[in-house]
Amino acid sequence: MNKSIGGIELRSISKGIEVTDFMVKKAQVEIIYFRSICPGKFIALICGNEGEVKVAIDYGVDLGQKYVVDSFVVNNVHEEIISSIKGKYVESKKGAIGIVETNSVCSGLQALDRVLKESNVTIVKIQLAFVIGGKFVFTVSGELSDIQNGIEVMKSIINNNKIINISIVPSPDDQILEFLRK
Repeated sequence: MNKSIGGIELRSISKGIEVTDFMVKKAQVEIIYFRSICPGKFIALICGNEGEVKVAIDYGVDLGQKYVVDSFVVNNVHEEIISSIKGKYVESKKGAIGIVETNSVCSGLQALDRVLKESNVTIVKIQLAFVIGGKFVFTVSGELSDIQNGIEVMKSIINNNKIINISIVPSPDDQILEFLRK
C-alpha cells in the first residue's frame, strides 16, 4: 500500500491527547507530529498505509466530536511532506519561491501535497501552527512557471476561505533563502 498521511485538529488539548491515544491503539499508524498549537488547540499527524490511516482518523473524528476543528487524509502523499514534518528537507531548487499561508494545518498540508504533485518544486520550509496562531505556512522553490502552475491547481481544489495569502517571489535574495532555511 502507498504511504498516507492524516491529521486531526481539536480545540481541546486534553481531548486531543486522549483521542490520539485511542487512534494509535485502534490502527497501526506512526505519529509524526503531536503537540499543542496556537491558539489553545491540539494537532496530531499520523502516517501509515491507506486503510490504517483512514481507520485512525475516522475513529478520532467520531471520538472527538464537538472538539474537532478539522481533519484530513491524503493517500499516496508526496514523500517530501513526511520528511519535512520530521525536519528533514531535501536540497531546494534554485529560482523563485512560493509561500502559501492557510488558516489550518489540515488544509495547508492538503494544499502542499497538491502543489508538490502538480509541479516540479521542492519544499524550502514548513511551519506548523506553533507560535503562528494555528496557521500553516509552506514555502516551495523552483522555476517561476512551476510555482505558478502548482498554486493555480491548488487554488482550484482548496476552499478559498482556507487560504489566507499566497505570495510568489520571482528571484529571492540569498539572505531571504538563508533565513528561510533556519
